[in-house]
Amino acid sequence: MTIESGIALAFATFVFACIPGPGVAALVAQSLSRGFRAGIGYAAGLVCGDLVYLLTALWGLGWISAQVGPWFVVLKWAGAAYLVFMGIRAWRAVPPIGRFTDSVPPRSGQRSFAVGLCVSLGNPKVIAFYCGFLPGFVDLPTLTGAEVLVVVSLIIPTVFTVLSLYAWLSSQGRTAIRSTRVWKTMHRIAGSVMIGAGVAVAAE
Repeated sequence: MTIESGIALAFATFVFACIPGPGVAALVAQSLSRGFRAGIGYAAGLVCGDLVYLLTALWGLGWISAQVGPWFVVLKWAGAAYLVFMGIRAWRAVPPIGRFTDSVPPRSGQRSFAVGLCVSLGNPKVIAFYCGFLPGFVDLPTLTGAEVLVVVSLIIPTVFTVLSLYAWLSSQGRTAIRSTRVWKTMHRIAGSVMIGAGVAVAAE
């Protein structure tokens, strides 16, 4: 693996992470509706799913991809169903009385992590990138252990940084809310986005 191919891979990964697909749309909606904590948990789940496919591609374990096949639909529908469920909850949410505070339940970050992981593992874009696009930048059969670490250290932090920025920027709009009417409108927008993201995930 050359320096040039490493730079090209890092740039391609950055572009890949910035593309606003169903995963990013749901991340924005989660952060807008439930705050940064839920958003960062969802982002961590997406990244862990990315890591699974990245390691699969790097180690050349094609048979693992075949084994994932029977579970692909289950993972995809589980993530899609949860996104729709969260969208409905956002639509039906009641504005807190008095000061607008973060009302996210204590375990919401963990729940967000789980759905992010399911969405990532069931996202064809992730599979296509790591198992199809990645070999165009890296000669997988000749990779050494040290080079595997380099590739992982280039891709995973890049993806997580981009997703964390999405979560933070989205959560800032939430903390600025002071009107009950605006609060309900933003939650309904976020809920609609989550429902749409769930439908998009299921349709892919």
